[in-house]
Amino acid sequence: MAKVLLINSNRFKHPWPVIPFGLCYIATVLETDGNNNVCFLDLCFSSDCENEIQKAVRNFIPDVIGISIRNIDDTGGYNIHFLLEDVKNDVIDFCKKEFSGPIVIGGPSVGISGREMLDYFDLEYAIRGDGEIVMPEFVKRIENRQPLEGLEGLIIRREKTIIQDKEPFRVQDLDSLPFPKPLRYLDLQQYRRFGSPVHIQTKRGCAFRCSYCTYNRIEGKKYRLRNPGLVADEIENLVKETGINHIEFTDSIFNVPLIHAKEVLREVIRKKLDLRLHTMGLSPGSVDEELLDLMKYAGFNEVDIGAESACNEILESLAKDFKTDDIIKTANLLKRKKIPVTWFIILGAIAETRETVLETLNTMGRVASKWDLVFVSTGVRVYNGAPIADALLKFNKHVTSDNFLRPVKINPEKISLEDIHSIAKGFSFRFPNFYFYEKEHIIPDWLLITGNFLLRIFHSRQPVWRLLILLKRIEWILGISLVKRGIYELKMSLNNNKSHLANGFSLIVFK
Repeated sequence: MAKVLLINSNRFKHPWPVIPFGLCYIATVLETDGNNNVCFLDLCFSSDCENEIQKAVRNFIPDVIGISIRNIDDTGGYNIHFLLEDVKNDVIDFCKKEFSGPIVIGGPSVGISGREMLDYFDLEYAIRGDGEIVMPEFVKRIENRQPLEGLEGLIIRREKTIIQDKEPFRVQDLDSLPFPKPLRYLDLQQYRRFGSPVHIQTKRGCAFRCSYCTYNRIEGKKYRLRNPGLVADEIENLVKETGINHIEFTDSIFNVPLIHAKEVLREVIRKKLDLRLHTMGLSPGSVDEELLDLMKYAGFNEVDIGAESACNEILESLAKDFKTDDIIKTANLLKRKKIPVTWFIILGAIAETRETVLETLNTMGRVASKWDLVFVSTGVRVYNGAPIADALLKFNKHVTSDNFLRPVKINPEKISLEDIHSIAKGFSFRFPNFYFYEKEHIIPDWLLITGNFLLRIFHSRQPVWRLLILLKRIEWILGISLVKRGIYELKMSLNNNKSHLANGFSLIVFK
C-alpha cells in the first residue's frame, strides 16, 4: 500500500475560492481502486504553507506527492498576475525542501503547458489529461519500482531534458468513475462562508475551436458525454454529503450538445431537489425557450455567458459559433425568464478598433439587464496550444521564449490596449452593472463573506454579485462615481502630459 500526499496548490480566490473537486476525484480513485493511503492537504486558505507542508510530510511520510495546479495566471490580458510564481515559492520549493521522493504535478494548467512547467519548477513528472487512471498507475509503478516510460499521459524530465511527452490520456467511459468523497478529504466550512459552489461535469471535451481558447487542449476535441441519470445521482449524492445545494456545472459549454443538456436537466428535475444551479458556460448560439424553462424548473438562479464581444467582425475573428443577433435574442429570453446573467466580455482581439470596442460596450449596455453583471476585461492572453498562439508563431517565431508559459498578450493593430482600457473604464463609471476587471476591483473577502451571510439570513436566491451592482448604484446616486471618474480622468490627463514631456525631452536629447 503506497502512501500518497495530494496537495491543492490553488490559493487564488477570485471570484470565490474553488473547491478542489478534481483532486477529490483523484483521491477517491486512488483509495477505491488502488487501495492506497491518501493524505489530502488543502492550502487554499493557508497562512503558512511552509509549516503545513513540513508537518504533512514529516507526519505522513509519503511515498509520492501529487500537486494539483489549477491556473497559470489570472487570465487577464492587461495587468496579468503570473500565479505559477506563487505556486513555486509557496508550494513547490517547500515540497522539494522537505521531500526527496517523486513529485508529480497535474491539473488544468499542466494540460496546457506541462513540459514548460516542469522546466520552470525543476521537477521530473507531470500528468496531462484525465488523471483518474494515470495517477493510480503512476503510484503503482513507483511502489513496485517499475519503469515509468511508456505510461500514457505522463511527461518525464531527466537531467533538465524532456525524455517523454505522452499525449494526454482521456477516460472514454466517464460513467465508470466513482463519485468523489469531498467530506473525506476537505474541511468545507471556509468554502461555505464564501458561498463556493460544488462542481460537477456533465461531459468532458470541447468541439469548438475558439481562437484564444485551450479547453480542447486540456480535455480533448470530442465530447465524452456522461449518462444524464448518473449526473443527477451525483448531484443528489453531493448535496446529501456536503449539505451544499449550490451546484456549478463546469463543462466548457453547458448547453452544447443541446439535446444532452436538456436530458440532464430533466433528470435533475425528476430528483425534486432544492438546488441553486449555476453554469460557467452557456453559448448564445444554442439557447431556446425550452432550455431556459428546464433550467428554471431545475433550479438555476444564475448563468455565465462568454459572449466575449458583441460585434460580428470580432466574433468572427475569435472563431465564435454565434453572432450578435444570437446574443441579443438570448439576452431578451433570459430577461423574460428572469434568470440572472454574468456576461463576460474580452476587449483586445487582433482586429479590434475603437469602433468595434464602442459597438460591443454600447450593445451590452443596451441588451443586458440593469441588474445583470457585465464583466469586462482588457486584452487577450495567449496560451500554448491555442489557435492564435500557432498563428503568432508563424508570424514571429521569437514572440515567446518559453512557449507561452509566461504571459504573452495580443496587441491589436489599430488601437492600443491602453486606449481600450481607458474606454472600458469610462463605461464602468457610467454603467453600475459594468464590472471592470483589474487588481483593485477584485472582490474583497469580507464582502463575499458578508454578502453570502446576508443572502442566507434572508433566504434569498439572488447571486451574490448583485450586491456589487447595488453598491455601485448607491455610489452613482450619491455622486461618488462622478468623483471617481473625475479623479481617474485627471490621473490619465497627468500621465499623458508626462508622456508627452518625456517624448519631447527624448527628442531634444537625441536630436
